[in-house]
Order: sequence, then C-alpha cells, then structure tokens
Amino acid sequence: MFLTKDIYNIDELARFNLHIHTCFSKCANEEMTFENIVKTAEKAGLEMIALCDHVYEPKELDKFNLNCEMLKQKRDEIDSKVKILIGGEFSSYGAEKYTLKNIEIKTDYRLYAQNHFHVTGWEQAESKTPEGYKKLTKRMLETLFKDRAADTVAHPLCGMYLKSVTGWETETLGKCWKDEEIAEIMQKAFESECAWEINTVTSFSDPQLARRMYHIGKELGIVFTLGTDAHLLKNIDTKNFTEELKRILY
Repeated sequence: MFLTKDIYNIDELARFNLHIHTCFSKCANEEMTFENIVKTAEKAGLEMIALCDHVYEPKELDKFNLNCEMLKQKRDEIDSKVKILIGGEFSSYGAEKYTLKNIEIKTDYRLYAQNHFHVTGWEQAESKTPEGYKKLTKRMLETLFKDRAADTVAHPLCGMYLKSVTGWETETLGKCWKDEEIAEIMQKAFESECAWEINTVTSFSDPQLARRMYHIGKELGIVFTLGTDAHLLKNIDTKNFTEELKRILY
C-alpha cells in the first residue's frame, strides 16, 4: 500500500485525505469538480488525496471506468504538488458479495464500504437485531480480507447508516461490538494488509466506537488512514476536523 508505516498522530495522518467524492457521485455537491478539489487541497496544504466515487453494484462499473479515465486525464494535464489517487468507494453489499469480486479494474485505491444498509439492494441481516447486523458485517469484512480485495475499509463497523432502516440510534451497533471482537476483525485486516479508516463523519456520530477502534488498532499495529468523506469543498481540509478528532480519540 502507499502508506507503509503505522501513524497514530492525527496531525500526521491529516496530511492525507483519502476519502473525497467528486460530482460523479450523485450524493456530492456539483461544486466537487476535479479542478475545485485540487485547488482546495493545495490551499489546505494536503500532501495526498484520494478521489473515491461510489460504486454500489457491478452494473455501475462501466460508467465508473469512464469517469476514472476522465479524472486520470485531468490529473495528467495538471502540475500539482498534491499526490492524487484515482480510486473508488466500492461496496461489500452482502456476506459473500462485493463490487470487484472476480473483476479486474485499474484504480489507484480501493476503499470498501460494508455498512451502507440504507442503499437499495444491500443485504440485510436475517435477524433484525444488533447481533444480527454485527454477524453480517463480520462476514462481509472477512470475505474482503480473505480475498485481499480492499486497501482500506471505509467507516468500519459504524451503525450510522442503519438508522433509516431500523430506527436505532447510531451507537446501537457500536455498543454491540466487544473489544475482543473488534481486535479479532482488525487483526484480520492487518494480516491482509488492509488499512482501517478514521472517518470524521462516523467518528463524530459514534465517538465511543471510534476511540475503541483507534486504541485497539494502535495496539495491534494496524495502518490507519484519515478520510473526511467530503461531499462539499469545505470538508476537504482535514485541519477543520483534527482538534475534535484528538479530543475523541486521545
């Protein structure tokens, strides 16, 4: 992976924002053009960014590939001090199902979401309980790690996206994970050389879970990445979030 050492200082991690959506993601603002993103990243002093547009289903890959080619061409045409990764936020949408299973695709960065349960077609737990969704999430991640499919897990373990499906509070799923279970799944990520994202959106929505994952991961020696999940230009600058992250994680 492009991050080869374990970094646990938030200010150091904040030099990279590895979860930014362009306007090719339907949920992102139209201001999120390649040019605007790069200018904003340069102004923020970021050293590296990753553009990660959503791919929910394999049938979306043709359009995604075309968009990636356009972004790569724009990257080749500019002179910027910011290292720009053209990647995607791919989907682990079922226990044994993920976007690039048995599919070759050329991207710089494979970020995988496993908990977009609010998205149509996403597999739901047989038992509509926190334990049921924890079990399903565990199976999703174990498949990704076994196949070495992901560079980083996006907003891992967080139940924020379950709220519209179940009505639960965000912390409901997080509280269901025991420390030893978090350690077990993070160890499997470590062994598959998959990083663990510190996502500002979900860290703020479930700070207790974020803190637990940070300290357990630090103990295991896991590689963390930092991503703001930016859908707006104002959310690209990681420095806007570092003090709150330190308060939560340290």
